[in-house]
Amino acid sequence: MDKKISSLWISFLMSLIFLSGDIHVGAYLGINWGRMATQTFVPSMVVDLLLQNGIPELRLFQPSLNVLDAFADTNIGLAITLQENFLRNVVEQKQMDDYIHERVKVYSDKGVKFRYVYVGNEPFTKALYMKKQFNGTIRYLNMTRDALDSFNLPDIKATTPHFTDVLINVTKPSQGDFREDIKEKMLKFLDCINRTGAPFVLHIFPIYTVYRYGFDVDFAFFDNKSKFKIIDGNNTYTNLFTFIYDTLVSALAKAGYGDMEIVVGQIGWPTDGYVSASEANAERFHRSLLQYISRKDGTPLRPNRDIDMYLLGLTDENKVATDYGPYQRHWGIYKHDGLPKYKIDFTMQDRDVKPTIAKGTVRMPNRWCVFDGKTDHNETLVLQDYDYACGESDCTAFGTGATCDHLSFIEKVSYGYNMLYQMSNQDQRKCNLLGATITTNNPSTPDCDFPIEILTAEVVDGGSTLTKRY
Repeated sequence: MDKKISSLWISFLMSLIFLSGDIHVGAYLGINWGRMATQTFVPSMVVDLLLQNGIPELRLFQPSLNVLDAFADTNIGLAITLQENFLRNVVEQKQMDDYIHERVKVYSDKGVKFRYVYVGNEPFTKALYMKKQFNGTIRYLNMTRDALDSFNLPDIKATTPHFTDVLINVTKPSQGDFREDIKEKMLKFLDCINRTGAPFVLHIFPIYTVYRYGFDVDFAFFDNKSKFKIIDGNNTYTNLFTFIYDTLVSALAKAGYGDMEIVVGQIGWPTDGYVSASEANAERFHRSLLQYISRKDGTPLRPNRDIDMYLLGLTDENKVATDYGPYQRHWGIYKHDGLPKYKIDFTMQDRDVKPTIAKGTVRMPNRWCVFDGKTDHNETLVLQDYDYACGESDCTAFGTGATCDHLSFIEKVSYGYNMLYQMSNQDQRKCNLLGATITTNNPSTPDCDFPIEILTAEVVDGGSTLTKRY
């Protein structure tokens, strides 16, 4: 009975937040929650954060059952992902039916509001981490659609997100087209989602793309302070987002789908691990992005349009692969301990506020594992232990231009030792390295934080993989 009353109150609160005329806008703003980290928020904490910050939509990479339980009767829209390691084992329709029944139908009946089922993730990308392209996307997409239809769930759309590298490199958006090596597959994919009214979901990562194209980095920001711009006929592009978005619009038009709905499935700015990756730049990027979305400016090829998007992401993920750079582990708006990194107004009212603090995290004791710096240690063996510690933990703060790239040798060894110790829940055995000692004196520098992590809250399941974030 108490649970039912609590659910009713949650639904009432969500209706006030998301249907209020002061907050609700035509476009919806969601956020990605990946859990490839040694320390993760528990699902109930995430629900609280979304409620308190007025975020109506969430993308889940691992649709674990305990996570889905937390979203019952919250009125928060969910996009869930069918991971590739699950899909590769799907041989017949019954397997897909059983999965959709367990993860979607059952929870839909419990009051979970599903918006999308993403079938795989970026199957046509050229990214370094892909040994080969993931085949079978269209088949699995059709199987997912059939399963949803069999349970009378027509409003839940099945689609697949794509990275910007499905598009050819262009100097003007009007030149936009899909890569020749995937064009046949892409045309089949577009026909498939067009028949079911599903959107094209695009992942846009400005810090990656602006350097890939050789553009001025300021072009990545909506408040572009440089003189760099791109002229394309009668259209002028002063920021990377509209440039990439309209490149996709042109590609879709050439494929015969000029009116297809586009959802931006991931967009954000990292706070560490790379040149220009900082909390200040992340705040600047998101402030101007949300100002742009709330104005409903659209783009030159689709003016005066609402644009739906999901920010990347809720928290950092210190176990994500870093093929494209260390910054891939630093997309989070929140730190692992539940503190927001910078100001952002998710309600798109341009308030100068930080998000609410995540409540319920348990910080580990003020203990650090550091290198004693003694000169009588064998430097080769110290380096071996340092490499081992960083390889088993997360030293991405050493990336070029990152917050800790200025550290001395002794400080870097201490940082690596400490990260292994912290990511192992301060297991003293992980501090059994050459010259390692445990201290209660904080070794952080003014620019480089030696973190203390939170206690591991749960084991992530649900077909999880080391999902990439560019």
